[in-house]
Amino acid sequence: MYKKEIELSFTSERLLDDCQQAKSFAEHPSKIQRHPATNMILPDFHLINPDPELALFQPHISVLVSKNMPHSDAATLLDAYFESSDRSSSDKERFRKVLDGFVKPWFGLPSNNTESDSTSKYTSGQRVRTAVGDGLIISGSSTDSSVRYLVKFSFGVGYVLQDAIESVLSPRSGSDIDTSADDNASQLMSDDIQVLFGTEKMYLFVRLYTLLVTMLYQAKSIADKSSFYSSIVSSLKDLLQGKIDNVTFEEECRKNVSDLYNFFAIPPLVEQCADALAKMIKEDCLENLYQCSQLKLKDLDQLRNLSLDMTEDAIYRLEIQSSASQVFFSYLPTDVELELTNPSKVDGGADDELKPLEDTATKRPLDSQDEPEQKRVKTGD
Repeated sequence: MYKKEIELSFTSERLLDDCQQAKSFAEHPSKIQRHPATNMILPDFHLINPDPELALFQPHISVLVSKNMPHSDAATLLDAYFESSDRSSSDKERFRKVLDGFVKPWFGLPSNNTESDSTSKYTSGQRVRTAVGDGLIISGSSTDSSVRYLVKFSFGVGYVLQDAIESVLSPRSGSDIDTSADDNASQLMSDDIQVLFGTEKMYLFVRLYTLLVTMLYQAKSIADKSSFYSSIVSSLKDLLQGKIDNVTFEEECRKNVSDLYNFFAIPPLVEQCADALAKMIKEDCLENLYQCSQLKLKDLDQLRNLSLDMTEDAIYRLEIQSSASQVFFSYLPTDVELELTNPSKVDGGADDELKPLEDTATKRPLDSQDEPEQKRVKTGD
């Protein structure tokens, strides 16, 4: 029964309802489908977030995801699933590209990039072509894992990752760009915050991935009491690769732990997460939309418009605040205006006062150690 309830919580229909009905659930918590098995993995529902740095002034949901959770184990299981499937080698390569080029930087995880990936290839004053338009490089900076450039576009300044530069333009090939303005990063978001306007398939993948690392985190906290976690991951990998069956996996779990439903729900979650990843890859929108997000524009209306220029399906807002270990999701169909200012009142709040963000840290604490710690858009293949 508990396993079934967990599986119901990560169906596509339920995940879409979470986000699309966030306002209703925030105003009427009794409508939320709760069960003892899912209380620790349900999102929290909010009308707004009072933190002005997030600029999140519309109904949304939030989940806790720390970079100290077992992301590497999630990647291992997804990789095992893809290796055992009949997908082409190119699909498997694209999976690893998404992992290294999106999942790791989005969640602030260690990168596999080599020293050459951190070497600057372009210089200030060069005109370059990118997915969001032509611009002039103002400056460059590098970290241990990547290089990015501050670029002046016709719409303003923004950061561009080195891999997102398509070509260098001759001085006469680029668009006419006014560089007389003060070109600095004051109009950009801090690195602690990332905002991505994505598609339904991108939303579903990120939701399922966060559920996967959360479930693994909970499994580790239970299994570590009996030093069984590494054996669980190994058995999960064997199960996904077809080396053992479900009966053998469940028997192995029963030998070591009593709270079994968390472990039994992980294999179908891995499969659903992998399926969502494959659909997102096939859609082929992630790379350009992620490049838009890395501009770090404070002007979110401009960022949204750039994303919608890439695809009219960019109707979900995904936002992460690394310092708070929180990921936020909101549903923004194209006919809904993006709220850019904090309203003084919120409909449905007690006495029409501003509704504060719930303190989820006390509800679902995270370990701080390095180791655990419009209408609905039709979902198509």
